[in-house]
Parts: sequence; structure tokens; C-alpha cells
Amino acid sequence: MSVPRIRKQVYELTPEDLQRCPIWEYALDEEGEEGQDEATVRPVEPNGLLDPEHGSYIVRAILNLADGTRFTGYMNTPFQGDIGLGTLQPVIVVPTGQIVFWWGMIQPSATDIAESFKRLDKASPRQIFPLKFTSDVGMVGGPVEGEISGFILLEDFTTGKTRVVT
Repeated sequence: MSVPRIRKQVYELTPEDLQRCPIWEYALDEEGEEGQDEATVRPVEPNGLLDPEHGSYIVRAILNLADGTRFTGYMNTPFQGDIGLGTLQPVIVVPTGQIVFWWGMIQPSATDIAESFKRLDKASPRQIFPLKFTSDVGMVGGPVEGEISGFILLEDFTTGKTRVVT
């Protein structure tokens, strides 16, 4: 089965996109094409298990909130064995948009956090965190799992020091 030529910005992926194609590759070799940049992804259909060492991918993930609510989203694949949150950056995808937990060096505003709670239909951080996630595709080395304790802010790029914001 051939995969159609679809290009999207990773932050525009929908639940339907992830259902239709659980693996997307960053189209880094196409950055010079009009309308494409480092956030452009394309669907991939691997032969067998996906090997994260062969490219830069995002894969469908299952994210379970502290209250037991289950969501579908995506995460980056490990890079050279790095399975830290700054590499994986799991995201929940719902019909109204995406909920990002790794904010890098940009402090999420109170409005950003309130919008995330609204999209998840949750009123308290205790309903969401700790959030557990796992990859939902076959990968060399098995599934990738982790836990998120809140919205994560990178305080110091050099040391990797982070801070949890809720």
C-alpha cells in the first residue's frame, strides 16, 4: 500500500491523522520547498518494526491521565537512546487542538494552561498529573514509556534543569 503525498505541520495533526497513519517522519529533506519547514511531517508506512535510528519520527502514543482518562496523541521517537521528556515531548491530540506538556524555554501563560485544562475537560492538576504515556507502534527496542508530572519548562539549556508548572 502506498502512502499518499501528504505534508502537514506537526502542530496541525488531528486525531484522524493519527488514526489513519500512526507514524510520521519529519520532512527535513524538503525544508526548502514552499510552505515547509522543520515542523513539516509526512506519513510513513514502515516495513516491520520502526527503527528510530533511521530518521526523525513522531509516533502515535497513548496518554493516561491520573484520573484514568485515556487520550491518543503523539511523541517523538528516542534520539541516540535519549528518552528524556525534552526529546520525546508527548502531546495529546483532541478534536479542538493539541495539549503540549514540554514548553522548552517558553513559560506557559495562565491562559495556555487554562486552555489545556479546558481541552482535556479537567478542573484540577490532580486529575491530569502524573500522566503516563507509551508509544503505540511497533518499534525496535520495544515501546517507549514515561511519566509527566506537570507542564515542563526548561530553565537552563546548559544543565538541562527543568521546572514543573501547573
